[in-house]
Amino acid sequence: MQPQLRTIIARIEHAEVSQLLESVFTDLNRLLGYLQQVKTAARVGDSADAALFLLGIVRSEAFAAASRMDFQCEGQSLAVELSEELERTGFAIRHELRTVFERILAGVDATDEADETGRRIRDAHDLLHNCFQQSTIALARVFEPELDGSILFDDIRVKRDTSVLLYEDLDALLRSAGHAEKHGDPLSLSLFSERLEHFRSGSMQYLMQKDSETCVSFIEDFRVSRFSGGARFFLRRFSCYLELLLNHVSMRAVLANATPKFAAA
Repeated sequence: MQPQLRTIIARIEHAEVSQLLESVFTDLNRLLGYLQQVKTAARVGDSADAALFLLGIVRSEAFAAASRMDFQCEGQSLAVELSEELERTGFAIRHELRTVFERILAGVDATDEADETGRRIRDAHDLLHNCFQQSTIALARVFEPELDGSILFDDIRVKRDTSVLLYEDLDALLRSAGHAEKHGDPLSLSLFSERLEHFRSGSMQYLMQKDSETCVSFIEDFRVSRFSGGARFFLRRFSCYLELLLNHVSMRAVLANATPKFAAA
């Protein structure tokens, strides 16, 4: 467990609350440890069996942790804020577990096509990893409201930086698309094409897998529409999609305390 969490626990005067919080943090930390093993196994092409087995352990352990939180909320007279946060945490864990095992990993088998199995395992890992991290941060903030999550988890700082970059590039691409749609001249289309290529070779990698695949499809459509007279129709459709992406990226948990700067067009 991180020293910052131990410090928070040590400052709690009520022994039962201190023990409760230590138990919850320990559960979440153990779950994150299992997920690290999942990530390691997923890197090895022939280890899908191991990754899926570990995810099964995560499922059992996480459901048990959520049940313990429910029991503690019912069995103790907790402060309203802590009780509500524990309820939210238990709900979030169960919700994400259902998403992973009823949708992302539904029907998956280690003998399936390796790339597809690996992608689904990575998606499952990322969703649960984010859930357990954000749950830890939210519970810690009940006692230390100004806590910066990147102090607890180094990868949050990286995710924040890449999400800010992604937001800025999407915003610049959207404004470039709007300019090209309005003017429709060869220069504005050329500038948009350059901006699109910059995005494709750079921050597009920080999108979710399905969004990245959709963007690749749009890029192929632009190459066709640019020389078939349909560029403006394409730009209108693509701009609508970019607006949705911008909204989704802005709602990422790692950007909750960050204000992305708008990139210059």
